[in-house]
Amino acid sequence: KKKLLFLSMVLAGFIANAQYAVTDRAGNPIIDGDVEEFGTFESLEFFVTNTGSETIYTRIEVMSMTNTDGSLFELCYGECYPGITVGQFVPEPPVLVTLAPGEVSLDGNHFYNYDPGNGTDVLEYVFTFRQYESTGTTEIGTPLTFIYRYNPALGVNDVSKLDFTIQSTIVTRELVINANEALQMDMYNLQGKLVKQANLEVGRQTINMSDLSSQVYILQFSNGKGVSQTAKIVVK
Repeated sequence: KKKLLFLSMVLAGFIANAQYAVTDRAGNPIIDGDVEEFGTFESLEFFVTNTGSETIYTRIEVMSMTNTDGSLFELCYGECYPGITVGQFVPEPPVLVTLAPGEVSLDGNHFYNYDPGNGTDVLEYVFTFRQYESTGTTEIGTPLTFIYRYNPALGVNDVSKLDFTIQSTIVTRELVINANEALQMDMYNLQGKLVKQANLEVGRQTINMSDLSSQVYILQFSNGKGVSQTAKIVVK
């Protein structure tokens, strides 16, 4: 993970959004203009704290997406949505996340991309935290906008790539993988849930898929050197 800052916006972001603060699980601030960059499938867990003296009412808006349709992204803020679209609000109106003075949002809120894209192009999602008056129809205050970026180049060693092939990406009963190095495989469904794991040895590997429902799955492979790679398969 990398955190990139537009330094010219730092001070303005803190002042304009003085009534609430957004932080990640480690307590690092997420401020207006931030770019949160990941090279693997990783959940950005966050907390919103009401730093003012009055109750606040908030939502998140999906502003834009690049090189992705949002179907493999999960956003949870008060409610969870597996799959997002541009212009969507989370939670959806008329629901708001309400925080009393000093209150912190509950655990479990997160941004999570599990779309591998084409393995080369960067995927970007732009989100805005918005504050409203109590009925949720009129926006007040200054919004906080940041970018969640999935950059596959961060998860791949420039001088070393994973050495394996998938026999077929359309699978019925067994997934067949020819591995030329030892690998760890994590398999996720479209809701981002880990459904299967396997340690792959060198050679031809077969993994039983008959216990899985028919849908698209995301495979994430990694080796002991920290190199990772993703792929999609369809189980029928």
